[in-house]
Amino acid sequence: MNEDFDKCIGLQLKLTKNIMEIEHNKYLKPYGISNEQGFLIKCVYESPGIKQTQIAEYLNKDKTTITRMINTLVKKGILERRCMDTDRRAFHIYITSETLEAMKGLAPLFEKDHEELEKIIDEKDYEITLKVLNQIKEYYIGLNK
Repeated sequence: MNEDFDKCIGLQLKLTKNIMEIEHNKYLKPYGISNEQGFLIKCVYESPGIKQTQIAEYLNKDKTTITRMINTLVKKGILERRCMDTDRRAFHIYITSETLEAMKGLAPLFEKDHEELEKIIDEKDYEITLKVLNQIKEYYIGLNK
């Protein structure tokens, strides 16, 4: 390929994301969930009672996709929806007690990923990488407003 193509940040981000997703799916396969579902579960685990709209915003997914993902995870008994008395239209999402137990096995997988990256990227470069990725993300979010 030509050098300009190799220097394309969008392409490099996409390729890196694809490779990381393949690896994450290997880790998560024994749990019967995908990489995307894993991020959603982690989001709910860290913010019990989060609303579907908040999950969609956090994961930068449309509401329909998040609803479909949650439906799948509810059917698998991983998540549950609860209506709040104050607003019957808004569902709050929680992890089931069975999933809470399984998270003890899943949490180290998320930590392992972070530890693996720390082995290949020193702390300064790690912080710079996060900063740059966030700048790119915020730029594109700003374009859509």
